[in-house]
Order: sequence, then structure tokens, then C-alpha cells
Amino acid sequence: MPDAAAQRQPSLDPSWDFDSPAEVAASQALDSANPPAEPALQDVGLGQSQPAEMMDAAWKEVMDALQSELSGPTFQNYLRHVRPLRLTSDRLTLSAPSDFVKDWLMRRFARRMEETLEQFLGRPVILAFQIVSPDDNNIAAEAKAPATLPATPAAPLVVPEVAPATPEVAPPPVQHQQPTTKIEAPTKRTRREEGKDDKFEEFEDFSSPLNKKYTFDNFIVGRSNYVSHAAAWAVANAPAKGQYNPLFFYGGVGLGKTHLMQAIGHHINKVRGNPVEIAYVSGENFLYQVVRCIREDKMTAFRRRYRNVDVWLVDDIQYICNAERTEVEFFHIFNTLYDQGKQIVICSDKPPKDLQLTESRLISRFEWGLISYVEPPDLEHRIAILQRRAQLENVQVPGEVLTFLAEKIRSNIRSLEGALTRLLAMASIEHRRINLDLAAETVRYYSTSEAETVKIGVETIIEVVAEHFKIGVGDLLGKKRNKEIVMPRQVAMFLAREMGNMSYPDIGRAFDRDYTTVIHSYEKVKAELKRDTTLRGAISEIRSRAHARA
Repeated sequence: MPDAAAQRQPSLDPSWDFDSPAEVAASQALDSANPPAEPALQDVGLGQSQPAEMMDAAWKEVMDALQSELSGPTFQNYLRHVRPLRLTSDRLTLSAPSDFVKDWLMRRFARRMEETLEQFLGRPVILAFQIVSPDDNNIAAEAKAPATLPATPAAPLVVPEVAPATPEVAPPPVQHQQPTTKIEAPTKRTRREEGKDDKFEEFEDFSSPLNKKYTFDNFIVGRSNYVSHAAAWAVANAPAKGQYNPLFFYGGVGLGKTHLMQAIGHHINKVRGNPVEIAYVSGENFLYQVVRCIREDKMTAFRRRYRNVDVWLVDDIQYICNAERTEVEFFHIFNTLYDQGKQIVICSDKPPKDLQLTESRLISRFEWGLISYVEPPDLEHRIAILQRRAQLENVQVPGEVLTFLAEKIRSNIRSLEGALTRLLAMASIEHRRINLDLAAETVRYYSTSEAETVKIGVETIIEVVAEHFKIGVGDLLGKKRNKEIVMPRQVAMFLAREMGNMSYPDIGRAFDRDYTTVIHSYEKVKAELKRDTTLRGAISEIRSRAHARA
């Protein structure tokens, strides 16, 4: 339960002499209206220019991502005059109608835009801006209409359907509709008039809109995330009523933490009869809010505003670490909301005990509820995610292509979906069939951290395969020909090729077999993977155990 310290009011000095590097950087950014560590604004022209069609497709992906997160007026006011000018191997140059728009985009959306570009292009890309008047932009737009992906490519995209994988779609109740209750915008009055202050109404970053795609309907449940999904579903149906308050998700980048968090917000808005005030904010934006309100003497309004929300969703809490004043404000808001019986959901890239927090009392607060680890998806789960994404895109993709992508892109769901998006764009733009050759080209764009190239020793592979199938290593390497031995032996040869990156002759020597036998084994297992879900699950488990020992 909360301790007495939770009831103390914060005693922040409203002066601007911040001590933490993060808060100093935020304050300096507000002085210059620029974010910290902004990349150079001129297009230095590094790298070779990419085709205009690829640039337009990449920009369309960015616009789609931002449009789902921004209200219509905001999108129109800030982005309607922004155009892609040049794409090189490591930089996308955009036009901006003014320094104000450029600064606003860099401060609020540079990271999001660069993440989307990296997912789509398969490599890191930074943003650069060139100030171009709206009139000049319109002239350029008339000369070159914005490119869109062809509705129907010349080469047919219809190919054999994939067999369904066992991970199931999330089990929301019978009616699956988009939320009809609009989440309150920061400047809109709600039932809590007495808790607000006109001085704070102009503060635009109080709560970010929820991404309309991040619902329970669109979340694919597998072995890696079913506990986290169940907890999120329980909270969404009974916020602050059970033991999951706060609900703390942690895990690597792009594994679905933000999706689950925002799905909670969407569902609460859909099922609750009365208006619900939901505040969704990133740790980085919260830090900026604190610094800005201290500088502008708005802390009283700031505290009132946050302490009157019903559900508080905080993403990437790690960004407030070592920002002392921000942590203190967060601590007191947390305690107030908790004492009032309000639901708190937090996401982080690491568990509470590993967060470098100055306000150590926050760690114990985070541990009051449920801490849920969102694991990387296994092979079967990754295939199911790709199947769902292809279904949403209304494109049939060969099972062998989805399996290939799922085997090669293992780091996170975001990169996995980005690889499929890039593959579909290449097929459409270049009028090519979706096949393994195109998939191999797509994977080459991804870094070794995403397209996994870690080599596993053949001895490790043999040991893990033998353990999984409950046979002896001697039998696996011996001459027995019964089915219970031959199939595991073929799996071990297949994985030696896939995970050990070994040549066929080297594998043959390791197993005391002719290399033609190795080729036959590899091709046989590869063919079986397309139709045998049990084998896919077994190989996924063997991979995981082999990597754990590597």
C-alpha cells in the first residue's frame, strides 16, 4: 500500500536551473524551438539517390503512420505542405513551409518518422529539411503528382494460400467495432471542469491520440505474449478493480507493448457508458511537459490536469530516468491517481528494478501491481503475424515466403511487419511476383541485428536436437535408418545449414554422410515446414534452446 511519503506535495523550485542532463536538454530545446541532437538541416547528399517510386512509397508509409496518430486539423495544418525531395541511402530530405513546422515535426515526430522509414527501408535513415514556400511546393506538386502504389500490379500477386498457424487472434467479445466514444482532446472541456485551468488549456501535448490500428482485434496472441494479453484484457474490462494496478509491461523494441497499452484505452472507451478521461503520454513528452510548465509557471494547472484523469497510459517510462524534477512530479501524480482508484499502465524497455531512477520510491510503486514481460515471438507466432498482415493488405503471399521472412527477421514484430511491407511495395513498384527470390532481396536490406546471422556450433545443434527428440547423440550420428532417428537427423542437418551457415560438404563431414544426402535432408525438411505446423513448432523450440546455449 502507499506509504506516507506519497501524500507529500512536491516542492519544486519553479526556476529554470535544471540539474539533470535530460531536463537541461529539454529546456534548451524549448529556447531554440529545436529538439536536442537535431540532425543537420541541409541535404548533404550522402549516398546514392534512390528511385523516386521508392521515395514516394516510403513517404506514404510515414504519412499513413502519422495520420493514424494525429487529428484531422493537426494533420492538415502541419503536414499538407510537407513533401519528400530526395532519398539517399541514409537520409530523407523533406520540404517544410517554415522553420516553425520544421521545428514542430523534429521535436514531436522525428523519432517516429525515422522508425517508420527504417522499418520500411530496412536500414537507418535520418531526416533533413529544406525550407520551401507553400507556393513553390504546390508548383512542384502540380508538376509531379504525389505517387501512390498501383492498385493492381502488372504481375499477378495471387498465389497459393498459406496454411493457418496455431497462434490465435485475441479473444475480444462478440461485437468488434471501432470505439465510438471519442477520446477527449487536450483542449476540450469534460465533466471535470472544476479540475482544469484555462492557463493549461493551450498546452497541446497533454495527451497524444491513440493509434486506431492498436486494438485487441488486431493483436495476434501467441506463446510469447499470451500472459501480457490476458492482463491487458482484464484491465480493459475492469480498470483498477483487480490486482493489476499498475500494469507494467516491459520488453524489447517492437514487441507489442504499445499496441497492448493503447488497446486498453480503445476498449475502455468502447465499453464504458460514461465519458472516460484517458491520458496517453510518452515518457519523453512527459519530461518536456514538466520542463515547459516549470518555465511558464503552469505547474499548478499541470498537476490538476493530470490528477483528474481516469486512466493513465505512460509509454517508454525509461525516458524520465535521472530527470530528477520530472521523476518527482511523476511520483506524486502516480500516488494521487492510485489513491483515487484510477488505472495506471506503464511500458518500458526494461523491468522496474533495472531502471536508473533517481526517485527510487518509484520502483516499489511499479511493483505494487503486475509486471509482465513481453517476449520476442517464436517462429510459429511470427508466421501468424505475417499472415494477419497480408490479410489486412488483401494480398495472398506464398507460405514459403512468409516462413522465410519469419525465419530471417526475428528481432521484433515491427521489423517483421516492415519487411513484409517492403516486399509488397517492391512487388508492386517493380511489377514482380512475390516469391523467395524477392523475399531474399528484401531481407538483405535489414541489419544483422534484425536478419539474424548468429552462427550456432554444429555440436550445440546436435545436442539440442537429440534432447528434443529424446534420442542419443550416438544414434543421431550413427547409421540407424528407422523413422524415429532419420527425421531428427534430417532436422539437425537442416538447422546446421540454417543456423550454423555451414556448407553442405562441412555438414556431411560432421554427420559422416555424403553431401548429396545432406542436400536431400535439407530440401525435405524445408518442404515439410510449409505444411507441417508441428514440425514448425519443434524447430522453433530447438532454435530458441540452441540460441540460449550459444
